[in-house]
Amino acid sequence: MLRDDTFQRVFSRTYAYNILFEDAEVDEQHLGLNPESRVLTITGAGCGVAGMLSKQPHSIDAVDINRHHLAITALKCAAAQNMKHYDDFYDLLGRGWSHDPRHQIEPLTHYMPAWAASYWRRGYKRFAKSWYQTGLTARMLAAVRKRAGIGLSWTRRMCALPEKERLDLFYETIMQVDTPLTRFVLQSPLQLVALGINFQQRDRLLETEQSTMADFFITHLSRVVQDPDLWNNWFFWYAAAGSFNHESPDCAPPYLRKDRWERSVEAPTRVHFYNGNFFERMAQATENTWTHYSLCDAIDWMPLPVQQKLFSEIRRTARPGAVVLLRSVEETDPVEAAGADKFLRKLECSAEASQADRSRQYRQVNFYRLEA
Repeated sequence: MLRDDTFQRVFSRTYAYNILFEDAEVDEQHLGLNPESRVLTITGAGCGVAGMLSKQPHSIDAVDINRHHLAITALKCAAAQNMKHYDDFYDLLGRGWSHDPRHQIEPLTHYMPAWAASYWRRGYKRFAKSWYQTGLTARMLAAVRKRAGIGLSWTRRMCALPEKERLDLFYETIMQVDTPLTRFVLQSPLQLVALGINFQQRDRLLETEQSTMADFFITHLSRVVQDPDLWNNWFFWYAAAGSFNHESPDCAPPYLRKDRWERSVEAPTRVHFYNGNFFERMAQATENTWTHYSLCDAIDWMPLPVQQKLFSEIRRTARPGAVVLLRSVEETDPVEAAGADKFLRKLECSAEASQADRSRQYRQVNFYRLEA
């Protein structure tokens, strides 16, 4: 569709977000990576890719249409594998700040592709104040926080409340910003870019969720605040406070935690970066190339014929027993709906992952094993 083609061109050129809005800890628990693994993955903002390094897979082919997000992934991976002091590592990518960002980032550029190195030799100043305040998504969230009058103290208060009282506080707060202007902004294409949701995915969301994106957004956030472990829900803290909860080591994407960093430093994993789409990378591959595929929610961006082509290419390039991870806002199994064969859904771990994903953004987090 023309509108989604236009969306993709705009999104691919926009620095939208600096964290992955998918629970990389869930992926870590169920993907089953090991030193023999060869991974093909969409990067998003790279939290999941950097997290894979602690499992020390043989190789990772990291693909994204968005050059900004691919560069962010390159930085996270270079830092995870090469920064020798954990406090410096966490300050840079956990707090999003460095007292001397040029000094911290310049050595990391030597472990990146030339284009990514050039990107960060220009972009290091983003870390002079707070990197987590940069990007379209962060700026829009900051505007909502300012309008609603929320921040760190409100976030702590929310975490301390019982679940029922959390909802009361949430709705009391959200009513302050639930205005015709806010609803107009949430309906705009700019907001879809900030959320990383194209028109096709938006339509799928609204078919089974709510009548407008504003209603979806409110419903989605109401699910997040009911997380029993809200103190460690880094998606909630990022949205409500503009930072992670630095008092808790578990309130951050796994790659930022000390035990993961210890396993990632000097990991022998070879990471290759491709600015393009999955099909372009798979077209270059032969049979028996990859053992794992992590596709984020890309399936929701695709019309049915493109989905079917994707599953066909995965079958062609996969090693026997390969594992495929798909997220979707759909209620139906996307592989089954596409009529793809040889994809055996791992029912138990898919159900656990769908329930556990802290982002509360997807109805399904599915893992499949390819049958021979």
